[in-house]
This record gives sequence, structure tokens and C-alpha cells, in this order.
Amino acid sequence: MITSWLSLTHIQMKVAGELEAKLQENFGWSLNEFYLMFFLSEAPEKKLRLQQLEAMVGLSQSAVSRLVSRFEAKGCGALQRTVCDDDRRSIYTSLTPLGQEKVDRAQVTVNEVLHEAFPRAETKLLLEQMLQLPQQ
Repeated sequence: MITSWLSLTHIQMKVAGELEAKLQENFGWSLNEFYLMFFLSEAPEKKLRLQQLEAMVGLSQSAVSRLVSRFEAKGCGALQRTVCDDDRRSIYTSLTPLGQEKVDRAQVTVNEVLHEAFPRAETKLLLEQMLQLPQQ
């Protein structure tokens, strides 16, 4: 079982590295920056509290805050921060229309890398096999 787990994590790390390289090459983004933009694009009203983004991206509050600050420092106009009307202590990060265009283009690149890494038939078979593993 440990060998299967190690194989799975090796595959995940390899694909994450390929995604990171392609995103960096095409957009100057890290994989975590893509995740941030993607989760915002999927959110209602294209905005989330920093605390919500922490859990989704899997980073600490300070790391997510730095991630958002880096986008703001680039001056690319993709994100904006606003104070929550209901709770002045909470800050929302919102995706702008320009940010949505950027994440849509990046998502095409991500999908290309994933399709190359996981041919559909092979991936479907692998997932079916994994779902049939005995629960321990």
C-alpha cells in the first residue's frame, strides 16, 4: 500500500511541477497564484474572504495575504481588496473582469498540461481501480 501511495504522490509532484513551469513561462504565475485566481473565479460574485482562500489554497493567512499583495504589486489589475460591510475586520479579495480574462487564459494552459499528463482512458481506469481499493 505504501508503494502505491508513494507512486501517487510522485505523480502529483511531477504534474504540479509541470503546471508550475508552464504557468510561470506563459503568465509569470506560480501554481498557488493560479489556484487563488481559479477559486475566486468560481466563487459567487467572484469574491472571497482571505480566511476562505486560506483553506482553499492550503496556505497560511500571511502566505495568502502575501500572494494577494504580489498581484497588487504587479499592477496588473486582476484583483482588488475591499472591506466587508458587515464585519469591518474582514477583507474580501475580488477578481476583476480583467482578472477573469487572465484566469480563463491560464485555465486553458492548465487543462492542456493535465490532458497531456493524464490521457482520458488511462486516467479513468486508474481512478476506477483506486475507488475499488479496500477501505481500511
